[in-house]
This record gives sequence, C-alpha cells and structure tokens, in this order.
Amino acid sequence: MALDVGELLAAHDQSLRGPVAAHPRLGTVVERIGPLTLTHYGTHGTVDHPALDDQASAAHLAAQVQQRAAARVEPVEWRVFAHDAGASQLTAALDAAGFIAGWKRSVLVGAVAELDFPQPPPDWKVESVRWEEPQAQHALDLSARSGPHCVPLSDWHAMRSNPSWDIDIRVLTHRGKAAAASWLETVQGTAFAAVGGLTASSPELLAESPLRRFQPPTKRFLVAEADGHLRSALVAVGFRDVTTVRSHHWTPPGEPAATPPARHSLGDAEFRRRARRCEARVGFDYAGGSGRYVAPLDSRRWFYGMLDRGTPALAAAEQAIQGGLRACVRPGEWVYQYRPYLNGWEFDPHRVGGPGQPHWPGSAIADGEFQFLATADARLGTFAHYAEQVLVVFGDDLVEQVANDLDHLFGGGVWSFG
Repeated sequence: MALDVGELLAAHDQSLRGPVAAHPRLGTVVERIGPLTLTHYGTHGTVDHPALDDQASAAHLAAQVQQRAAARVEPVEWRVFAHDAGASQLTAALDAAGFIAGWKRSVLVGAVAELDFPQPPPDWKVESVRWEEPQAQHALDLSARSGPHCVPLSDWHAMRSNPSWDIDIRVLTHRGKAAAASWLETVQGTAFAAVGGLTASSPELLAESPLRRFQPPTKRFLVAEADGHLRSALVAVGFRDVTTVRSHHWTPPGEPAATPPARHSLGDAEFRRRARRCEARVGFDYAGGSGRYVAPLDSRRWFYGMLDRGTPALAAAEQAIQGGLRACVRPGEWVYQYRPYLNGWEFDPHRVGGPGQPHWPGSAIADGEFQFLATADARLGTFAHYAEQVLVVFGDDLVEQVANDLDHLFGGGVWSFG
C-alpha cells in the first residue's frame, strides 16, 4: 500500500533529522549543542535538528552556533522546516541573531517502488561518472551555473567523496555532449538516498537505480528539494510534496579555509605522479611483484613485527610520527597516504588529529598492505613494508624528530628478509 503524505513526512523526519551517523565523514567534526547537530566541514558548517520542543531556547542555541562557527571561521547554513511547530519562533530568533534568510523550496519524498521515471530519448544517454573522468568536470560546470542546490556538487568534490560508496554522479549526454547532471547521496544507516542536485528538469537522470551500490540498509526512498519547473517535473513522476524548507545563513568575520582538512584522494594523473615519487624514493618494486625496496641514505628502519595490533606501543609510535610530521611539514602543505591500487587519503597534518579536529586519516604502520605517508614531493615521510613488518622513516628532519621515540618503543635494530 502506498504511503500517504503524512507517513512520508514522518519517515523523512525520523530518518533524516534524527541523531547524527555514528561515523562522521572523513574530514568533518560533529558537535552536539543540545538538540542541534552542528557539522564542521573545515570550510563551512551546517545545522540539523529535529523539531525543537518548548524547552529549547532558540536564541540561546543560535548564539551557541555562532560562537562555535566563529571560532573556526566557518559560514553556517541553518535550515528551518515549515511544518515544525516552532518554525516561526525559530525563524524570528535567527533573524534577530543576524542570520540572513536564503532560498525556500519544497521537500519532495518518493518511494522508489512507486516512482515512474521517463527514459532518455534516442541519442541521449545517462551515465554514472567518477571524479577523474572528463564528464565529471562537465557536471561540476553545470552545477556551478545552476542552483542553489541542496548540496552543491563542488562541496562533494572538495571532500573527494567516493562515487562508488558515498555519491552517484550522473550526466545526461546527447551524442557525447553533456546537457544536464544530477548527484545522489547515500544517507548512512537509513532507507533514504538524497538528491543533492539536478541541473535541469530532467528526472530521467534518476531513472537507473543507484541504490544497490549504496551501503545497507536498502534504499527505499528518495528525497529532493526543488521549486519551479524542477519541482513540477519531480511531482509528475511520483514524488510527493511533504513540506517546505528555508535556508538561513550566517558568516563570521575572517577568511574561511578554502579546502577541508582531510579528504579522499582521486585516482588522477597527479595521484599517479605522487605514487611514482614515493616508490622511487625508497626504490620500491611493487609492479615487479618482489616487494623489494632500498632504504635511502637519509632514512632509518624499525621492526614492529613483535607487537600485536592495538598495543600501546604501536599507538605511541603513530603519535610520534604524527607529531614529527606536524613539526616538519610546512604550513599549508599536505600529507598523502598512498597504498598501491587502493584508495588513499590526503590531509593537512596541522588541521587533523588534535583537540576539536577531525581524526588523523590512516596510519603509518602497515597491517596487510604496503603503504606510504609522505609529502607531495616525497622529501620526507614513511614507508611500511607489511611483509617484513618494517617501518622506514625517510627525510633527515623527520628522522631526527621521531628517532628517539621509535628507538624507545621498537629498539634500535631492524630485521630484513630482502
């Protein structure tokens, strides 16, 4: 039996406006301020919450959000849903606090089994793309020229969100030329996928289900925000208009950061160049299958194979390496975690791993994979050889920073089976 509007709205509120996911996205920090969830992306922040009850002081909550955002120099978006009993009081409190009202759109929810999407006409094609493909740049251009979108595609690109698991980027092409784009997000731990944006009234972009690729549970609902012709096109294929939402924006003094503190790496040409630099730095022969390497002259090696994963000594070694990288890496310079043929990460070591910062991505010490943790030019970093259980630290400055700590934790010798 089809759900009515009230049931769809209840499913929306319960799934999308409840507690934050247990594992924040890479590079983000999630704060709870009473009933609010404030997510810090390093470049901006967003506020989410269920309907506020009579006990919540909207003015006090707004001031708290502004204080936290100002400390990080992050512009904030706060969305107010019209069906909440306290929506008018919250809007008045945000206006009084200096928030500026932005766009207003319908919230549309559709049960996937009930949506009737059109198929592309002849000579038109919908395809999912990855960031490193040329059509992804066309999608970014189309996103920049349209909107405002629920989540601009540029935000996902800045975080390098993974098109295999986090989002599905689609481009509608006519004889190879991009005409429109859409992107969908999996909402972790829920039965919802969210339409982050559609650059044109082309619901055929949503026709092929991306939902089997997203992590469980099974995605049974799509949610979108739209107005005008796009709203009409989505309603025509079976979306239901359940409420409206308006954005409110506040920008603190100062210049926000241009990039998030950490993100996934793209498998692009620059990624491959960094990989070649890392492998050349230690003479690592991965392609040949031997696993051989040649520790450079400005390096030292430590054997960690006698210690079990999770022991305090390994955790202390990771902390020593993190501190060494912070001491040696220049302000604004990034560190890259590279694992041959696997996903990697990149981050600013001065903006992760500390109090109130996102967690430090990855690790220096390998457990089942060869891996590097190095600057883009590979002048300093680490290489972990999982088969030999050896950690190579290279770059005189970094070796000087960590040698005493690693000697104390691992001893001064090394075993080699090369």
